[in-house]
Amino acid sequence: MGKEINFFAEDPGRYERFQQEFRAQHIIEDVLDEILARHRDALKEREGEERDLSRLIGGLCFGKAHKTFQAIIRLCALGLGEDAAILLRSNINLLINVYFILKDTDPIERCNEFVDYSLSERMRYIDDAHEGKFPEWMKKISIENKKRIKDRARKWSKNRIKDRAKKMDDSSYLLHYRQGYQLYSSLEHADVMALSGYVHDENGTNLRISSGPSDDYIGVVLVHNYAVMADLLVAVMNYYGIQRADLVEKLHRVWRALDQDAGASFVT
Repeated sequence: MGKEINFFAEDPGRYERFQQEFRAQHIIEDVLDEILARHRDALKEREGEERDLSRLIGGLCFGKAHKTFQAIIRLCALGLGEDAAILLRSNINLLINVYFILKDTDPIERCNEFVDYSLSERMRYIDDAHEGKFPEWMKKISIENKKRIKDRARKWSKNRIKDRAKKMDDSSYLLHYRQGYQLYSSLEHADVMALSGYVHDENGTNLRISSGPSDDYIGVVLVHNYAVMADLLVAVMNYYGIQRADLVEKLHRVWRALDQDAGASFVT
């Protein structure tokens, strides 16, 4: 095995300054471990029309979202809060899509639209970037299926990210979209307000450009990172019928301690 990396090596005091926030991330891992250890049988791929939906919910949460969750923690430990915020925006997008699908009266159809939208975007990319040099899987798609993919993709794209976010309750919409996603989008797009954080005016005469590690955004990102992953875990438990009120309360208890003044709640 390779040598374990100490992400706090450059600034050992960072963990102490954000001790509560970093410890909260471990609670997410504890809950995830408990779900996998005690309820693995419930996390099965479902048959029939719900097959793709079950694969989507499980794969997004335990695969993509969890990996990004861990990457955010490591970036924060290194003092790269702005970059962590951009990854957090990605997981918020994922969270919004999951709840948009699951809260709909026909989640299977919404899942199908999302799948076909994803296919359509990848096909458009290959067509644009590789001048029509299609891989084998694209060549096998029939004309009828291409039409179906385009129709469903069009339906999905009609709902903007803001519209999809409104499927959440009001407090979660405020936290995840209005307070979080919109701010992190500024950083992701590198607009002037985001770039101003890297430029400092010293004594009104000299400009100092800063690209080194700092504590900027770390507290905000870690707190929100916890909330996003907690909401995803609640969504997974609800979808797969995992009745663990104790785990949900544990997640709520940590959240209340993290952000007592926010007034936001989980998307239960």
